[in-house]
Amino acid sequence: MNVKQLPISRQGIIPLLIAIQALVLLPLWFYIPVWISALTIVLLLAKYAMYRRDATPPRWVLLIVVLLCVGGVFLQFKTLNGRDAGIGLISLMYAFKLLEARSYRDAALILFISFFILVTAFFYSEAIWMGLYLLIGVLSILVGLVALNSPRGFQGLSGLGKISGVTLLQAIPIMILLFLFFPRSASPLWSMPSDSQAGSGIDDTMSPGSIGALHTFDDIAFRVDFEGKVPPRSEMYWRGLVLSRFDGFTWFKERHSPVRGELELPMTPTYQYKVQMEPNNRNWIFGLEELAEAPKGAYLFSDHTWLRRRQITQRFIYSAQAYDIDFSGQSLSENQLERALQLPRNSNTQTREWAAEQRQKHSSDEAFIRWILSYIHQNQYRYTLTPRVIEVDTIDGFWFDTQEGFCEHYAGAFVYIMRSAGIPARVVAGYQGAEYNPYGDYYIVRQSDAHAWTEVWLEGEGWRRIDPTAAIHPSRVEEDLRGSASSRDGWFEEFGSDMGFDAPEGLLQNLALRWDAIQTFWSETVMGYSRDMQFSWLRKLGIKRHQYRYLGYGLLATIILAGFIFGYLVLRGAQKLEPVTKHYLRLLKKLQKLDIPCDRNMGPKDVLKLTRESSQKVYSRAAPALKTYIEIRYQQQEVSADLLKRFKQQVSKV
Repeated sequence: MNVKQLPISRQGIIPLLIAIQALVLLPLWFYIPVWISALTIVLLLAKYAMYRRDATPPRWVLLIVVLLCVGGVFLQFKTLNGRDAGIGLISLMYAFKLLEARSYRDAALILFISFFILVTAFFYSEAIWMGLYLLIGVLSILVGLVALNSPRGFQGLSGLGKISGVTLLQAIPIMILLFLFFPRSASPLWSMPSDSQAGSGIDDTMSPGSIGALHTFDDIAFRVDFEGKVPPRSEMYWRGLVLSRFDGFTWFKERHSPVRGELELPMTPTYQYKVQMEPNNRNWIFGLEELAEAPKGAYLFSDHTWLRRRQITQRFIYSAQAYDIDFSGQSLSENQLERALQLPRNSNTQTREWAAEQRQKHSSDEAFIRWILSYIHQNQYRYTLTPRVIEVDTIDGFWFDTQEGFCEHYAGAFVYIMRSAGIPARVVAGYQGAEYNPYGDYYIVRQSDAHAWTEVWLEGEGWRRIDPTAAIHPSRVEEDLRGSASSRDGWFEEFGSDMGFDAPEGLLQNLALRWDAIQTFWSETVMGYSRDMQFSWLRKLGIKRHQYRYLGYGLLATIILAGFIFGYLVLRGAQKLEPVTKHYLRLLKKLQKLDIPCDRNMGPKDVLKLTRESSQKVYSRAAPALKTYIEIRYQQQEVSADLLKRFKQQVSKV
């Protein structure tokens, strides 16, 4: 019987297709717009209602609704291209296809499309749970294909699940070979730009409260795996942006040109590490000071920051080095000096006049810097996330009135004071500190570690890092911030105070670290398996770059060989009924010699009836063999050796 001619309305096929589509679309419902998710659910429920009533929607109605949905997607995203718009549109079309499905071809097309739509979930999440979920999705689609090609339709998961599971297990070796050896592209296959410009993390501007707002976010910014020596956490300043321009309220990042020449670097780096950065829709990436050689895919700029051409919309893994660079022989150009001393006119004049006056009382810039830090330490400056709001002259209001704020308040005020005293200075934004994960031997930097500090230019030394927030007396640190401050491993000890805020790690924290270690391994080893990693791994096996074409030939030969082995196993399983067919054909030949006009195209029941009508004598001899053959062909269980032996003996007696 040709199953392609059977209706898909037979037992269980339509409900199974509805369940498969729901399973495929489920991960996308959490990311695409709510109205699209709701509409796909309504379409699936409508298909089930029509299946129960044996009804089909008019095509003109479907056409109108489809056009309205396309218009809705366009109004939502202002385009039909891109990740979000494309996936929203294809999700709707996927549900509409099932609504108008009528034939075997429609159902088969839905199932094959399901494989591709299932993978689109990786556009939003590459987590290990998503990989496990998609594996379940693949298994369910295989169950659907087996049921669709079964004359009896869907009659439970026991038999169909076994066939689908065995098929999936047989495909795993080839899948692993293709994953390891198939030539990989330079970027991930599913790397697509996000339609959303919103991101998480440090922005390219800094105003009062902007960095403090990140303190409550425990989202991971990036992970760092050191090779060899590891710096103290108090020295883990992850440089990201330099903010030089100030308008009286907000600090801005200026445009800088990439470094064209080669820097004179020491022979060996101070630290070597690998960073796994989470997507944040930003261009800048972070590294330990001083930033020198840019990682692959990024550029080094004149303010010693790293930027990428494209935003980080997918997990980005890069290797980097930290060097102890000597800047003592360098000098600032007139343009650089002007930018490092820029101040807005007619704002914060009280701080400007006070700084200029205090500078006159000190013999050197370095002495003035030490005095300002001591001034912060000795006066009533507080470290808090909830400072009073200052609407005008924010520097004056913070420095002389409220004397409370987060790191951006102290960094901004310190740079303003330095510039007012004629000392070139700038704000640096990034992250400070890290949390060690002993289960994966790497460090976790979270959004709550966001920090701002400063750099001042000293003749004969170059840019020196100054963190004015560290000068606050520990007793004036807000209680809620002490836990995070202690993770910086002596952040406030610079001024001789032992904080002692180490909290014991609890069960939930240990579980979270274990899970993060598993997720990191998955991200680096599986999702991060790039072309460079493949080349590196193959070189360890002794395969050189010019020999990769032979690897391709070997891979092709392996797949062909696996196909032959699989075909042999299938044929070997089919050969269990071959003796039955052989003896039955022998029986038909005997009946033909006895003048019974039968052939192979007749069913065994028709042959039995024809034999009875043609010759009672022949019927009495052939009936036992024909009845046994009918029993063999239509029984549910496997043919036993005794039954096969009895059939052979009965054929011999004809």
